[in-house]
Order: sequence, then C-alpha cells, then structure tokens
Amino acid sequence: MKEILNRLFERKTFNSEEAKGILKNITKGKYNQSQMAAFMTAYCMRSITLEELEGFRDAMLELCLDPGLEQYSLIDLCGTGGDGKDTFNISTLASFVVAGGGYLVAKHGNYGVSSGCGSSNVMEYLGYQFTNDPGLLQKSVEQAGICFLHAPLFHSAMKNVAPIRKELGVKTFFNMLGPMVNPANPKYQVVGVFSLELARLYGYLYQKTDKSIPLYMLWMVTMKFH
Repeated sequence: MKEILNRLFERKTFNSEEAKGILKNITKGKYNQSQMAAFMTAYCMRSITLEELEGFRDAMLELCLDPGLEQYSLIDLCGTGGDGKDTFNISTLASFVVAGGGYLVAKHGNYGVSSGCGSSNVMEYLGYQFTNDPGLLQKSVEQAGICFLHAPLFHSAMKNVAPIRKELGVKTFFNMLGPMVNPANPKYQVVGVFSLELARLYGYLYQKTDKSIPLYMLWMVTMKFH
C-alpha cells in the first residue's frame, strides 16, 4: 500500500489491471483501515481516470455474489449520490414507479454516506429485510415486480470499507461504482450521476457493454436549472 499511496500523492495514475488488483486486495482485507482511509482520501483530491474506474468496476463484478436473477429481463435505477443537495432518495422512488408500471426492477443500493438518505436507508425504514438469498429475491421479483440488492451483502469490498466511508462522510470513488456494479447484471439501466464529467466517463464505459442505457439522469446538473 505504501507504493500505491506514493503514486497517488505524486498524482500518477493506474492502468485498469492495476486498479483491478487494488480493489481485489481491498475485498480480501489485505489493507488495514488507516491505509484504506488514506487511499480513498487521496482519490478525493484528484479526478479518477477511465482506466481506473474500469478496473475497479471489473474487480467488483468479478468478485460479487450472484443473486440468481439471470432468468429475468431486469432494469436498475441507481444513482451515485454525492450531489450535495441533500434531497430524498430519487432512485428508490423512481424504482417503485417503474415497477408499478409493469417492469421488473432489481434495485441496487446502499446506505447514504455523503447524503442524508441512501436507498438502503429508505428500504430499512419501510421495514424491508435485506437478503442475498436467491429464492427470496426471485419471489420478490415475481410477486412485487421489484427486489432490493443491499450492496454490502453482495460486495465484500463495500462491506470492508463501509465504516471508513461513514466516518469520512464525503463521496469517494465507491459512489461512482454503485450504479455500475449491480450483481444481477440487469440488461437495462437508468443512471444518476453527480457531474457531467462522470457522465462522460460512464458513457465511454457503457459503450463497451451490451447494456441498454436509455437516459442519463444528471440530477445535480438538472437541479441547477430549476
């Protein structure tokens, strides 16, 4: 980790394979909390590169737990958070609306870190019991048209860094990963981002996939004009 931090302090970048390896080591618990806090803090001081974001994403998807929902044609509505507006959780409300319209939703989410309310906060308040049991998730999709995938139950990396993110209280590159690492690998997505720069990076990454991304919901940018 010392070498990794020195590279960050010198504003050097990592290629996608290097970034993938770092995230895998975070998942495996190879770094202590102080090292991970320093790593995430250093990333707050410069913009993430396309290759770094791609490597982090690939590691998360490679190591995630499979929810067993591949038989369904799913859509996810998920935002990065971190827009600084402290609004209600837009993606969760939108997910209920879309499910009510007859589409099958696999909502990926987590507790709020840089905002007052994340998707998991909403679902927990409503009495939902988080689960990664495929049978229960399938039952939820078939009976209600929607299931909720609480990120830490599917991604060990997010579980390992959760206490650090909560203590930091600011958006990190893990915010950027959220919409891209839904373990159900839904065919369709509606994505929310906190900046036009991140929307551009998402555009490049999604062009390399077979996903259908009908709309970028630039909530932070949109709200500036209303």
